[in-house]
Amino acid sequence: MVFKYYKSSGIIYWIDRISRKSQTAILSRTVGPAWINLNSVCPTTNQIWPAMEYTTVCDTMNVSRSCSYKNFIVNCCSIIIHMPDVRVLEPFATPRTKLGFLLDWRVTMKCNYDCSYCSGHDNKQSHPDKELCENMLAQALRYVDRVMKVKKKAMRSVTLNIYGGEALYHPDIEYLLEKSSELYDQYRDRWALIRMLTTNASSNEKRWANVLKHLEYVQFSYHAEGPGKLKENYLRNLSTTHKSGKRYGGIIMMYPKYWQESIYMSRFMQKKGYNIHPKLIDGDLGKYSEEQLLDLKEFWPQLHDDLIAKIKDGKVISKGRACCGNRLMCVNRDFKNPVKFVPQEGNNYTGYHCSANQFFLMADSHTQNFYTNKDCHVTMNGDRGPIATQETMDDYINDIERKLATDSNLFLKCVQETCTCGMCAPKARSRDDLIDVMRIYNSQT
Repeated sequence: MVFKYYKSSGIIYWIDRISRKSQTAILSRTVGPAWINLNSVCPTTNQIWPAMEYTTVCDTMNVSRSCSYKNFIVNCCSIIIHMPDVRVLEPFATPRTKLGFLLDWRVTMKCNYDCSYCSGHDNKQSHPDKELCENMLAQALRYVDRVMKVKKKAMRSVTLNIYGGEALYHPDIEYLLEKSSELYDQYRDRWALIRMLTTNASSNEKRWANVLKHLEYVQFSYHAEGPGKLKENYLRNLSTTHKSGKRYGGIIMMYPKYWQESIYMSRFMQKKGYNIHPKLIDGDLGKYSEEQLLDLKEFWPQLHDDLIAKIKDGKVISKGRACCGNRLMCVNRDFKNPVKFVPQEGNNYTGYHCSANQFFLMADSHTQNFYTNKDCHVTMNGDRGPIATQETMDDYINDIERKLATDSNLFLKCVQETCTCGMCAPKARSRDDLIDVMRIYNSQT
């Protein structure tokens, strides 16, 4: 006899057989997301089957308490199946959510905040010279232009992320924003550019008004650990931007030590209709209690109890990760069931073929180096570090242009076990599988 398990998103699981002796159910399934929540209903009685603890080995579900064959069928449900075998990972691509190119331009390491969980600032350093920042942006745009040549026309879009430290803290930020317009002019008829400022929005009203003139998008970042007066400026500037109709989004860094303020602000943003959402912290300080994770269920319905039990009190990054840009992701080309949380346990990306070099570039004016991505420092040589310095970047661009002219499928070979920022770049265990994915984005050469 065969029984169906149903999932609301449409994936169907089957119980193929049940062993009374070992109390084990053997499941067969379609390929789906890495985490499956089966809130099932008995197809004969329409009764919801309550949760039962279990462990998983491949497709085997081991029931942790004794039960008869009949009671197992009637009572067992709300099961989480962990499928660690991520062979292909890619963003859920639609005309509205297509993956463009992200150019990160760090203009300073200094910040007027000093958040304990942030490794992206260093207030002991001086601001980079404005001419240096300008020259590195010119080189970065040239690199992007070469990559855009292999993209399909519909995929030729670029976001310039201007950030720090705190970019607004750079004394010449308005000059640099004006220069970004001038440097882009020569490429304007070939690909679209959106200038995005990632900021704590702590500037005064006059400067904020001037800055907005040179931006197409603002990415707000709220930090409960910041100074009170500067957080007041953030709320005023957020309100001004919201009323102006300027495109924006943002995150609230959910710091466990400042939980009450973080969760309060998340609810406040939701009530006001602001496009600001909570974000968990990576790293050693990104450890959350069960109570804190339960608070987040109102914002993330997919954060079910079984997943909470698995990640509580441990570093979130060790369990899995969501895309920084809140993108839906598809596992193993399952477009019907995109997911936001991709599990890390059981997934080692070392040796995977990755297209991060075709979707990311970081120009770091502080170190005067260029990287594949602000987190992923994998190079074409199969190691980690800068892909070029300011002095060698022109030669690097010429080399990449020559290689792309003969083969658009120019990929990285990952040397990292975990994937952080850059996760949304299509990647696969097999090069042929990645080439197949990249047909969405590139003209084939």
